[in-house]
Amino acid sequence: MFGIAASSNLWEKRKEYIKVWWRPKETQGVVWLDKRVRTRRNEGLPEIRISGDTRGFKYTNRQGQRSALRISRVVSETLRLGVKDVRWFVMGDDDTVFMVENVVRILNK
Repeated sequence: MFGIAASSNLWEKRKEYIKVWWRPKETQGVVWLDKRVRTRRNEGLPEIRISGDTRGFKYTNRQGQRSALRISRVVSETLRLGVKDVRWFVMGDDDTVFMVENVVRILNK
């Protein structure tokens, strides 16, 4: 099960990265966006959901970026979906290109 953190501001460009490796009806996962975006049917992308608001979380790392809070929450939000028969969870962001066969091979060891 893939959990993908994505930015609504970059979605139109970054969704193309996901299309490179995503296999509809074979791969399972969710894209977590910060805000709603326009979508088209049959675009060959995972289900899109809106990630929880992180503005209430205190963030004090001066060297990091606040967006790290959202990215780290993708795993827990994906787990909370309660999808049955999931053997593993993989987290990435909207510019990550996965080699699905390699991920499956490694995780099956």
